[in-house]
Amino acid sequence: MKKIIRVLTFLALLSCNDRPKTDNNKTNLDSSSISKNLVKKDGNPIQYSDNELETFLDSVGQLPTQPLADTLAFYADSIFKNQTQLNSVISLKDFNILKRAARNGVIAVNTARRIFGNNDIDSNCNVKSIYLTYKKGFIPVVYFSFDRNKGEFNEYAICIGDPEHCGNAYLYFFKANRIIAKHNGYAHYGLELQHYKYTDGETIVYYTCEFSDGTGQWWSNFFFYKYDGNKLIPILNELQNGNLQGYTSFRVLWLESFIQKTNPLTIKMVYYDYFPEAIKNDYGPVIIDDSTSVQYIWNEQSKTLEGQYDKSKISKAQILSYYLPRNDFLFINSYYKTLKNCLLDTTKRKWTLNYLNEVKNYYERETK
Repeated sequence: MKKIIRVLTFLALLSCNDRPKTDNNKTNLDSSSISKNLVKKDGNPIQYSDNELETFLDSVGQLPTQPLADTLAFYADSIFKNQTQLNSVISLKDFNILKRAARNGVIAVNTARRIFGNNDIDSNCNVKSIYLTYKKGFIPVVYFSFDRNKGEFNEYAICIGDPEHCGNAYLYFFKANRIIAKHNGYAHYGLELQHYKYTDGETIVYYTCEFSDGTGQWWSNFFFYKYDGNKLIPILNELQNGNLQGYTSFRVLWLESFIQKTNPLTIKMVYYDYFPEAIKNDYGPVIIDDSTSVQYIWNEQSKTLEGQYDKSKISKAQILSYYLPRNDFLFINSYYKTLKNCLLDTTKRKWTLNYLNEVKNYYERETK
């Protein structure tokens, strides 16, 4: 029990160390910091016996899953649930200024700072695209309409600063001339803000939030929010793509999600895992290679979309095990039966034991 407590404490500390270091509401993690946490290996690892490794697998497999899942979910959830709520009504004059800016795709920086009460709006964010840079003092505006008629300006969003070119871009959500929320607008690969009407007639918006991108590793989530009166409430945070490739990590992993349909929201997930061996430059046999679809049902009491994971081939904990960074204990715990079966397979057994040996070395060293 003491060992379990030490492990859970260690994982909690990792979560604390990986909390977002915000700079004007940026969400992107430093790829190098993730790499250090993911691929740190012992130069002189202990070779544990097969019996010791199987005992280790059983002990991790019997850990309570929820604390492991909560620890790993903390970073993304802390960003997802804590976007800035606003309730600021702008004057008719400023409303008309914003309408013109939305149509023209540009606004004066000082005007934007005044309307939004945000002096952090960056005057250096004047790049619209590789083909267009505005003169200093003007900033691009990207307009997203959620209305049937794009010109209604009833429910919509305005990004101050181009999402792909401005690290300090701010995404504001509106209900007519009322500003109801402010989100981080920067997206290295573009802010693909989408929307649909739920069956109750309310608007649901979603976009991909990037946490890390780099060579052989990236991590992004779908963030879903719903218009609820004069609020924009968080309703679903789900993995969009978790990926770690190469021979420097304990596990090669991939999970990618695709939205199949709305009403009810249905997301298809494709995922795989290998255990690499750097010395032999080999990925080894596939450990997991599958796909499934998850349906999400509205819960009026919690005001969230709830995944019906029990009707799919993947659990929420297993999805979280494809998050970055350090995720081995949750992976082993949530895929315990799969790994037990791998030990019965003559081809997969040695690769699985090698993986368990690396993980055990890592955590034994880190929890001393």
